[in-house]
Amino acid sequence: MIAEKHGHAVGFVYCSVGEYHIGSHVLLTTIHNMNVSRTIRSSLSGGKIALGLFRGVETWSKARGAKEILFHVTSGVNLAQAHKLAKRIGYKFVGGSYVKTT
Repeated sequence: MIAEKHGHAVGFVYCSVGEYHIGSHVLLTTIHNMNVSRTIRSSLSGGKIALGLFRGVETWSKARGAKEILFHVTSGVNLAQAHKLAKRIGYKFVGGSYVKTT
């Protein structure tokens, strides 16, 4: 999905629906990537755009029969802000991500 403001792309989300890799015959959505333009990310408009993208994912997921949505935050950008937003809209913290440079 792409979010636009005045005809310009200001955000997007890429997600997929499928079974979890250990499989339980329950469909879930995985948000692989969500971005809001850096120039408006910390503004009120940026928050509204992010909420709109989340709502879009929820609508899209329900239409495909998904029972859960997994939102992975792996960018390291504004982690506290992303955590606060996710909790405010009903997501629960279930783990973390780690990276190692080789």
